[in-house]
Amino acid sequence: MRRLTAGLIAFVAIAGLLLVLPVYSAPAPEPVPVTVASSEIELGSLEAPVGSAEVQRGTTAPVDGVSDTAPVLTVARTDVEEFSMVGVTWAYDPAVTDVRAQLRTQDAAGAWGEWTEVGTDDAGPDPEQRPGGEEIRGGTAPLWTGSSTGVEVELVTRSGAAPTDVQLDLIGSPVSPADTALGSPDIQDTADASMAMPNVYSRAQWGADERIRTWAPAYAPTIKAATLHHTADSNNYTADQVPQIMRNIYTYHSQKLGWGDIGYNVIVDKFGRLWEGRAGGLASTVIGAHAGGFNTGTFGVSMLGNYDVVDTTQSMIDSVAAIIAWKFSLYGVDPRGSTTLVSGGGGTSRYASGVAVTVPTIFGHRDVGSTACPGRYGYPRLDEIRGKASGILGAVVPLVHQRYASDAEARRLLGTVTSTPARTPDGGGAYAHYANGSIYASYETAAHVIRGPVRDRWAAQGWETGALGYPVSDTVCGLRDGGCFQRFQGGSVYWSQATGARVVSGAVLDRWAAQRWETGSLGYPTTDVTAIPGGQFAHFQGGSIYSSQATGARVLSGVVRDRWAAQGWETGSLGYPTTDVTAISGGAFAHFQGGSVYWSQATGARMLPVAVRDRWAAWGWEGGPLGYPVAELVATPGGKGQMAQFERGWIYWSQATGARRVDGPVRDAWLAAGGDGGALGMPVADAGTTADGEARFGDFQGGSVYGHPESGTHVLPTAVVAAWRAAGGERGTLGYPTSGAVPTADGRSMVTTFEGGEVHATAAAGQVLSGAVLDRYRAAGGLGGELGRPMTGVTTLPGGGQFAHFQGGSIYWTQATGARVLSGAVRDRWAAQGWENGPLGYPTSDVTVLADGVQFARFQGGSVYWTQAAGARMLTGAVRDRYEAAGGPGGSLGLPVTDVQALAAGGRYAHFQGGSIYWTQATGARVLTGAVRDRWAAQGWENGPLGYPTSDVNTL
Repeated sequence: MRRLTAGLIAFVAIAGLLLVLPVYSAPAPEPVPVTVASSEIELGSLEAPVGSAEVQRGTTAPVDGVSDTAPVLTVARTDVEEFSMVGVTWAYDPAVTDVRAQLRTQDAAGAWGEWTEVGTDDAGPDPEQRPGGEEIRGGTAPLWTGSSTGVEVELVTRSGAAPTDVQLDLIGSPVSPADTALGSPDIQDTADASMAMPNVYSRAQWGADERIRTWAPAYAPTIKAATLHHTADSNNYTADQVPQIMRNIYTYHSQKLGWGDIGYNVIVDKFGRLWEGRAGGLASTVIGAHAGGFNTGTFGVSMLGNYDVVDTTQSMIDSVAAIIAWKFSLYGVDPRGSTTLVSGGGGTSRYASGVAVTVPTIFGHRDVGSTACPGRYGYPRLDEIRGKASGILGAVVPLVHQRYASDAEARRLLGTVTSTPARTPDGGGAYAHYANGSIYASYETAAHVIRGPVRDRWAAQGWETGALGYPVSDTVCGLRDGGCFQRFQGGSVYWSQATGARVVSGAVLDRWAAQRWETGSLGYPTTDVTAIPGGQFAHFQGGSIYSSQATGARVLSGVVRDRWAAQGWETGSLGYPTTDVTAISGGAFAHFQGGSVYWSQATGARMLPVAVRDRWAAWGWEGGPLGYPVAELVATPGGKGQMAQFERGWIYWSQATGARRVDGPVRDAWLAAGGDGGALGMPVADAGTTADGEARFGDFQGGSVYGHPESGTHVLPTAVVAAWRAAGGERGTLGYPTSGAVPTADGRSMVTTFEGGEVHATAAAGQVLSGAVLDRYRAAGGLGGELGRPMTGVTTLPGGGQFAHFQGGSIYWTQATGARVLSGAVRDRWAAQGWENGPLGYPTSDVTVLADGVQFARFQGGSVYWTQAAGARMLTGAVRDRYEAAGGPGGSLGLPVTDVQALAAGGRYAHFQGGSIYWTQATGARVLTGAVRDRWAAQGWENGPLGYPTSDVNTL
């Protein structure tokens, strides 16, 4: 039976002789006052820094509201005694209210911690509280650092106000043996209270040194309200460190800020433990220094830590409510009421002195002060604290009695009382049990009847302390199939004869509600909402709801849900659903984080991973050319990827190439070439139609497949495709391929024929041959001829000519000169003088080889002759013409041994095996040979007395 307290019965039966040996243990250390060491480092001011303090521009880490050029007072010290708390204080100035300090400390190993920002301590005494002669200082909130040996601080204000007499305060309370052996709290009850007092650790237990307390307690006429604070301190503390932190805060408040004592009446740590603060008695009206301007008549409770950056703990909130409820029980304060306080002004008060302010009886410091206290996580808990305090005070107990006494239908359903109304153990509500059920009430939820299987399921969940909390409606029956339900703070319980009582909550409950609860397609829940990694779910008669933060709550049902379940639910490759199951023409689908499941009557339920699903989507989903999937992803035959079959095609996928659609003749040719296990590898693009609409094609890792109704379907290696497309593809001079790539006899290259030419390719590159150049190449024997393999494709020159280079030479073509084959030394000599752009222009003949091995070729502007002895010589102009007239290589001159050379006077000459030809405009081209030439040369050639020849050498 719930709510029974077991008593302890000690019974010892001794029969015969029993020898009991005493057992001794060392007594726990007694708490003693602990002397706290502190030191000060003077910084001076921005205008006059002192000691090692300096002024810099901007803070190291950004501070909201402060420019990066603002003047900053800074100091760094590592020559200090060990400390565990740090704060910054300055000469009190009511205009200085927006100080921001950035601090970081060094541990014993020499490692520096992260920068931490602290603001102005927004607590403090009222102006009239300050004893004469006592120096009150402004300061930051103190920061617990743990054991530290170095400190660096940067001080700045948002408004530009300049604090003076700035001082860095380092406080180091030693660890007391009693800190880790506190025992039971000393303050456990008081005869003044009408209700039990929560346990509180006393000032003596945390080691307060009463000698440093300089202010005598002052008392208000009564207590009218409680103020919730946070210390804005570190949240990174252990239970054993709390007494040490208390001593450090006490020292900082009383001695460094000049408040004479610790400011708060009670401090609550994150473990829910209560600690006595201000001296003067917890049951009294002693005035603290916690909310400047509003200290008198208020009970200051501060949560130890910074609850602007992390959330509060439930045990902390429960203890805050408990101590405030106890305090209010002494002074008759309603936790749900309001009161009027008169501001004392000063400090960070939002109200000038004498202004009357109406506030809730439990209010946050920010309600009366210019502060964020008790933080963005602490402030929203105030209403919960008010409700809990109300429940603890017993205001909620009458609600149970009133509901039963005033509601005849409730009495009929519940029957007789079996336990009288009482507070719940957490103090936040009340309950009573009856023959056929219970009534549970809280201030927030009112009193509600709970009975039957719904009540049993709620009880199994932990009653009001479980996840469901208090009921917010009565148990309601008469639903479909005779079911019942009840709503609670944290969800609902639904019951039917077929499904039992099930807990539904959160996003799953909301989604089910949108589906029309139990009357919708899902019916009743068949499981509780169950937490799973990253989300939650519940099963229903007609399906399931799965929810996660990333995906929302989604409804799954039928064969789509079954297929998802078969692959491992949310832990499988698909993850959580991102849509509901949705009906479409002829089928249904649902999307998931990792893909989709699609179903039709003809194809069944098929799972598609994201990449394949998205590619299919790009082709129009099931309404596109592919239709529904008919098979799931399987490995490709070559093992390089995976493939999924659809009603009218395939999608292939690999990590390297993505998902690609391949079908029809392209797929057939690819598979015939070995598929992904062949030279083509995996597809790198969807199969498509050429721009002219005449052919289908597909690109693969190792090439492409092109299929044309007239020229056929052909496999083209990558180098061939690259060269072909660079030449304009099917719309260029080559047109469509008429063959696949045919290896050459030596196996070093391959040839692919096209409608308008050929592509000769190695694995690295392809060369395009077409037109007159290709015709001349073929006439010269092609690959088996003197030219061998092409090294370039056909290239069009600016003047309309074309050329291609080969292993054994070149072919040059123009409309005027035709296609000419050049090779060897003749081609090289022509190239050296600038190819077709030099004086020779384009070739007008092939290189011709004479019987004695002499080679020559004629050009538009001359000729090139080559012999083994003389090399390649270039003849141009009138000299070349006279040579040809003299019989050329077969004439008396023989072969040239020099190029045509220019002379200073504008003449030209060339030497030959059998003589020379000299030319000027005035004398024409003249042949000189034999002794005559030699005699002329001996007298200085054209520079001698004879000058240029005016006739050939004539034989008489």
